[in-house]
Amino acid sequence: MNTPFEPPRAMLPEELAALPQARYEGEVVIAQTPDEALRALERLGGEAVLGFDTETRPTFKRGVNYLPSLVQLAGAELVVLVRPGAFAAWSELTAVLGNEAVVKAGVAVRDDLTALGKLGPVAPKRFEDVGEWAKKFGWPVTGLRNLAAGLLGLRVSKKARLTNWEASCLSPAQVCYAATDAWVSRELYLAMEAIRPLLKKKEAAARAKAARKAAKGE
Repeated sequence: MNTPFEPPRAMLPEELAALPQARYEGEVVIAQTPDEALRALERLGGEAVLGFDTETRPTFKRGVNYLPSLVQLAGAELVVLVRPGAFAAWSELTAVLGNEAVVKAGVAVRDDLTALGKLGPVAPKRFEDVGEWAKKFGWPVTGLRNLAAGLLGLRVSKKARLTNWEASCLSPAQVCYAATDAWVSRELYLAMEAIRPLLKKKEAAARAKAARKAAKGE
């Protein structure tokens, strides 16, 4: 007998603490120069789904805002971190973002793409926001942390989020955080894509039930 699917929920702090921490363990390439970016992006050329995220230096003063300091793209076995020095390879980076053959999955991707658009022209295609998917599914949670906990059984740490992403050299903690966020976005998309047929079937059954009630005048 199949267990009915339960949508993810907001977990209590002690429940989250009991989960294993999400940590990307595969290869990470930090592209500091245009040449490094070109070579790294070429290695992602065969991917059908990429996890996507950006990082921006945090601001603690009103009216002070920074542009994105990092673009993360996660494939099945490789995460590429593109730093500002490599943004000179902008056309190659945006070619990936505009490739209709490749899904780019993330959370709050509209905000990230809007910020990237301030750096240069971007024509994004085939972006999927797993948070927006969760809203359409009617789930009570839509953020990366709760979705990862509910669907993947993993705890996503946010300790490095407010660190200086414009530092000349990223710390190991920053590299791990950035790579993990993009990787988790990809894993969430794959998990949600796998259960989408079940959710569609459930929605169809609910509509049919409502139609029957309406026909009976209930």
